[in-house]
Amino acid sequence: MTGNGYIEIEIGGKPIGLRFNMYAIEQFDSVKGNNSYTKNLTTIVYAGLLGDCFAKQSEPAVSFGDVNEWVEAQIFEGDPGGTLNAVADTFLKSNAYIRLTGKGNGEAKKKDIPAITSL
Repeated sequence: MTGNGYIEIEIGGKPIGLRFNMYAIEQFDSVKGNNSYTKNLTTIVYAGLLGDCFAKQSEPAVSFGDVNEWVEAQIFEGDPGGTLNAVADTFLKSNAYIRLTGKGNGEAKKKDIPAITSL
């Protein structure tokens, strides 16, 4: 894991890229809160999907409902391939997550972002 925050999984027979960039972290933060385990995992996966779509300027190949069904199936089956664990690990070790939250093995702290003075 290099901290690039990218992992590819398969949902409903479709290869899906999850990119945990700053956009994805913002999407996750806008939804999370005091929620259930399943909702947080679903939100992490969908936020990664949206982050990848944002970077590629494309539309999601699956819906939030598809992601939720996939996450629930993984949980009910005991995450047999370890995919949910790999997604969570990628999320927590992504550069964007570490830098925006200051969390992650103490490797990085929040960095000040220079103000944009003109465009």
